[in-house]
Amino acid sequence: MLSANRTKEHYQLTKEDELRLKGLQPLMKQHRDGFSDDFYEFVMSYEETADFFADKERYDRHKLAIAGWFTRLFSGTYDEAYFRYLRHVGKIHVNINLDSHYVNTAMARARQFITEIIQSQVPEEERGKISIAVGKLLDMNLDVLTSSYRQAELKKYFLSFRFESRLINWMERFTHGLSLILAFALAIVSLAVVGLFINDIVGIFGGSKIENGVIAALGSLLIIWMMIELLETEISHLKGRKIPIKIFVGVVLVAFIRKVLIGTFQHEQLLEYSSKVGTLFILGIVYWLITRADRG
Repeated sequence: MLSANRTKEHYQLTKEDELRLKGLQPLMKQHRDGFSDDFYEFVMSYEETADFFADKERYDRHKLAIAGWFTRLFSGTYDEAYFRYLRHVGKIHVNINLDSHYVNTAMARARQFITEIIQSQVPEEERGKISIAVGKLLDMNLDVLTSSYRQAELKKYFLSFRFESRLINWMERFTHGLSLILAFALAIVSLAVVGLFINDIVGIFGGSKIENGVIAALGSLLIIWMMIELLETEISHLKGRKIPIKIFVGVVLVAFIRKVLIGTFQHEQLLEYSSKVGTLFILGIVYWLITRADRG
């Protein structure tokens, strides 16, 4: 929030301008009531603002307040107290949910009223510099009044942004935790597959048919290879890399290869065995197409 001096510096409101504005005070006091009447005639022409001033007590209180603002406009003193006063007025407008559009249009009406007085009652040789000083002062007033709206909007935005950021961070941590659990589960399943492979190796020498044991062990090796691929993919994912689609097709492909291998010594029916081989062939084509697309 800028200080009074910095604000005046930015709008180039000089000491000479302040003296000119103070010199207008006697003239503007004469038109204070006229300004209040004109201002509220303008305000009451809008349905939105007219509804707010339907209460007679509120209308009279606000009319007195706007007359005080008009008089203070030409006090010649624009210090920190003056800008605190303007900020307080701006906050009131925000609190009553008055659209900033009406603040802008009301300020334009005030500018028009003051300009008409200057044009008709100020000597011609002084009109130019006085009009410029009045323009600077009204622009500063509008800036401070509407800054309350900007601050209210920023506050809403930052509260929403802060909540969304915390929610997203929590979800990212939760997802990362699930990924860690998945990696740990894959490691445990991999150990179980290694146990299965060892059991198949033992079965080669202890079973009645060595070829059955070899094929079963070969199928278990394929599963171990599949688990290695899944673990490597999950580790890469934990490091922030994307999961390739082909890994999922590869998992299904390995599972069907094992089924086909096992089916060779289980004497399955021809139709059932043929369907597995056909599915394996289709999966192989899909895997090849995905791999080719990734390379391209």
